[in-house]
Amino acid sequence: MAGRDDHPQVRIAIIAFALFLGFLVLMVQLVRWAVVQPSPLGRGSEPHEQALVAAGRGEQRGMIVDRFGEPLAFDTFRWEIWVEPRLVHDEEIEELADKLVETMGPALEMDRAELVTILAQQGAGTFTLTREAPEMVGEDITAWHRLDVGTRPIPTRYYPQGSMAAHVLGFVNGEPRAYYGVEEEYDSFLTSLETSFFRSDPGVQAAYSDLPDRWQRYLPSPVGQDLVLTIDRRMQYEVERTLGEAIGTYNAVSGTIIVMDPETGEIKAMASLPSYDPNHFGRATNTVLANPAITSQYEPGSIFKIITIASGIDAGIITPDSVLTDIQKLEVGGRTIMNSDRMSHGEVSIWTVLSKSLNVPTAKVALELGESRFYQYVRRFGFGQLTEVDLANEIAGTVKVPGDTLWSESDLATNAFGQGLAATPLQMATAAAAIANDGVLVQPHIVDSMVFQGRVMRPSEGSEQRVIKADSAKAMIDLMVNVVEEGVPLAAVPGYTVAGKTGTAQVAIEGGYHPTATVHSFVGFAPAYDPEFVVLVKLDRPTTNPWSMQTAAPTFSRVVKKLLHMAHVPPEQVANKP
Repeated sequence: MAGRDDHPQVRIAIIAFALFLGFLVLMVQLVRWAVVQPSPLGRGSEPHEQALVAAGRGEQRGMIVDRFGEPLAFDTFRWEIWVEPRLVHDEEIEELADKLVETMGPALEMDRAELVTILAQQGAGTFTLTREAPEMVGEDITAWHRLDVGTRPIPTRYYPQGSMAAHVLGFVNGEPRAYYGVEEEYDSFLTSLETSFFRSDPGVQAAYSDLPDRWQRYLPSPVGQDLVLTIDRRMQYEVERTLGEAIGTYNAVSGTIIVMDPETGEIKAMASLPSYDPNHFGRATNTVLANPAITSQYEPGSIFKIITIASGIDAGIITPDSVLTDIQKLEVGGRTIMNSDRMSHGEVSIWTVLSKSLNVPTAKVALELGESRFYQYVRRFGFGQLTEVDLANEIAGTVKVPGDTLWSESDLATNAFGQGLAATPLQMATAAAAIANDGVLVQPHIVDSMVFQGRVMRPSEGSEQRVIKADSAKAMIDLMVNVVEEGVPLAAVPGYTVAGKTGTAQVAIEGGYHPTATVHSFVGFAPAYDPEFVVLVKLDRPTTNPWSMQTAAPTFSRVVKKLLHMAHVPPEQVANKP
């Protein structure tokens, strides 16, 4: 005992050295957590949230869900993994190599011998093992907390529904940069760089509401800036499936179906085929990436007659019972106008004009309206201008008007039945929705709500414009119901009153029209007098039958029958037609 007391300096030195070692270990750990492996504690304990913190700001994106909160797009992670050979002790090389091989599995793009050689290069700098490790592998290695092995999460956009709604969503590449759809249109909101997106506007903050229970399964995301779409995932699936069947059945090249609520402008489904998988956008050709519903214009043909007749009724120059003389040929501006059957039908009412889809009497209505009034109505219905739907890359269509270099008097007559002007499918669906909505045109939209840090804000309501009087719209609905009942029975849906109109249009080519190719379409709504949906069906170049009443019309019927059932709309007990 006395010997120990004779050497107090030794004891003090031992204690000091032990404290120094403890302090050194603590400092190493702090450096590792703060610099090499950022601490997950700042954003919660969930691995996904930890990855978001480590990934860095500006790369993460919020989640996109359908109207019921089902995920359509969200960030997952691939991991970059590297080693620092200069920090690997000789006695740890074999053990570390075994551990990396076991944990990384197929993600390690080399064999064990190569890895050992790399780890033994003590003078070497950083060596990347992979940039494509699965999320679980990256998180497992991160948990090692080693200075000689580094990891970094790289956000990767994932679309759990595959190709479903691809044209609506768009995609995000590896930069990351968003292209098409809501990904591009709402890019600045979805990224974490916009954390003050709403704070500068007290009026917007006041519009916040709580997150509904039905969305709380997945929202808010860790990023806290998410989108809820108007799309119903179940309806989107059924629409895409039915469209695919129709393209196959009628041997069409492509097609589009749009489903929207005429009162609110909500788009419940928007499908175009062929499509692509946004998880593998690099495999798709550029021609299928854009959304044909808003970027592809076509001459609508006879479905445009509902616009001409509605305008004539609203202007007071005709009523449904007006009688017009149908002749075999009508000469206008040096051009000959004929009916599709090349026949004259004599004295016909407007009921017959629409049910038989006659070109000559329809052209006479446009001529009676005159240039100024006709194109005013065309403009009111939204043609020749953007619908301003919240999707990227929409085009305005093409409408020549008096005063334009290429416009001629004959255009007034041919435009009346949808020839010589071009519209997008969404423009045509939106115009038909105005008739279904008592004459009020509503701006279509695809985003229901923006969820910002767990609070909900609905985007500002789109524009509304009365394009025709309510009684004019009612008269048009009566006429369109008659079209289905008398002229297009294949568009009918048992148990419901359906309003609609067919269109079989020639395909415009340079210098004229293709000798055989046509575009078939049908636009309508049901129940006719209290519509749940407006549905537009467009089939490009079908070859099994020359007329849309045999192709687009039955496709419309199949879609609407399914949608009404899914929306729990009961069959009508008594026909609503007065």
